[in-house]
Amino acid sequence: MSKTIVTVQHTQSQHHTNGMIGAWGDWELTELGIKQAENIGSILSREIDFQNYVMYSSDLKRAYQTAQAMNKYLRLSPIVTEAIREVNAGDGNGKPVGWYDENKLLKSTVYDPDYKPFANAESDRELWERLYPFCKEILSNEQEKIIIVSHGTTLSFLQSMIIGDSFEDISRRRFYGCSGSVSKFTVCDSGKVIIDYVNNRYGG
Repeated sequence: MSKTIVTVQHTQSQHHTNGMIGAWGDWELTELGIKQAENIGSILSREIDFQNYVMYSSDLKRAYQTAQAMNKYLRLSPIVTEAIREVNAGDGNGKPVGWYDENKLLKSTVYDPDYKPFANAESDRELWERLYPFCKEILSNEQEKIIIVSHGTTLSFLQSMIIGDSFEDISRRRFYGCSGSVSKFTVCDSGKVIIDYVNNRYGG
């Protein structure tokens, strides 16, 4: 059974405009973010057979509100899960960017998959381990068409998993999106993965 997986990075959030850290800070969308999300829903409604899709959304407000605004056109009932939240920044969640930069732990110039900006934050390795069961489930279940509405770092890791990369591969390559980015992957019966497009700026 082949699968089509569409990933959507939440649109403009308050933390994009107020100088605060996102992560697990539970920011809402801006008015522009809502319009961007509606635009994504409108475009996707003309591109895909949306009635046959299952939608998953992070439980953080900015992702869930993106899903809600998209559903002005898609009319799907999102499955809301904290499994696909953004990376946890620990004490840095929702803090001012200046405070975060002044207080975070020193980071090596060499990539360290176990680095944490704060002791109670989440490392890349821990984020990968959190996301892997979710990705394994959606790749193995009976759902053939899936939309995932989530966050930048989370989607970067999920996209790597979808195309078959291992955790070790992210030190060499990974996708980076921006708010409102939309990507589409086709996972064939044979296991071959077709990257239809990555991080298209549908949000406007």
